Amino acid sequence: MLFSKIKSYAIGALALALPIIYVMGQVKGRAKEKTKVLEDELEAQTKASDFYKNMAAHENDTLTDRKSVTDRLRNNGL
Repeated sequence: MLFSKIKSYAIGALALALPIIYVMGQVKGRAKEKTKVLEDELEAQTKASDFYKNMAAHENDTLTDRKSVTDRLRNNGL
């Protein structure tokens, strides 16, 4: 009799705790995913700014003929 009461209370407590555990996991997962997206966006912005800095550094190059264009692309990729 006593064991069945304890067992019933344990099952009841677990039944009440499951939705709370589920919600906490969802919140934690969303926060982790949001952090991941923000890090990806920051990395993309950093790459873009580096690209534009490199473009600005080579802006003064004169591109008068085909050879100078191909040499620039082969050497700098810009």
